[in-house]
Amino acid sequence: MITRRALLASATLLVSCARPPAAQEEQLPDFGPLPDFSLTTHTGEPFHRASLQGNVWIVDFIFTNCTLVCPRMTAEMRKLQLRTAHLPQVRLLSLSIDPDRDTVPVLNAYAALHHADPQRWLFLTGAKPVIRRIQEATQRHLDPEEFTAHSKQFYLVDGAGFVRGVYSVVQPTALDDLLHDIPKLLRNPRKPEPDPNP
Repeated sequence: MITRRALLASATLLVSCARPPAAQEEQLPDFGPLPDFSLTTHTGEPFHRASLQGNVWIVDFIFTNCTLVCPRMTAEMRKLQLRTAHLPQVRLLSLSIDPDRDTVPVLNAYAALHHADPQRWLFLTGAKPVIRRIQEATQRHLDPEEFTAHSKQFYLVDGAGFVRGVYSVVQPTALDDLLHDIPKLLRNPRKPEPDPNP
């Protein structure tokens, strides 16, 4: 006869086999930190690097007058807003690389056009050198002479401001790969330890 204790032990074993503890789960890589910054959201609120604390962020770079890859990236971000609706810790950031034209009112209208939930998806503008430093930290191939140059990538950023995943929008599995990594980062936000023997 199977005792209740044996059943409980079996259930516990099945749970432990189904999902490894966070400490043992594979860590996402560390692509380095974002620099300190101070920008403004499309709703007119200040936003700093410290504002990232406590959430996981999906970040991209766009500008509202772009007619090439930006509309596609924004459409994909809208999909991500919908597909992460059940994860309140996940937020989205779209940084404009053309702050001269992408003022707060312009970004506010653009956000409304794309049905951005201001509680979850923010568009940022501010001083061009500040935005440029964030680009340089994430896009090492950036041409410093071309202000409209920006990546076709989404960046998964942890609450400490470290980039933990990079996903190219031109890859057909980019969104699925990103969505697969988000729960892993939520369960285990620790960064890999540096290799003692590089």
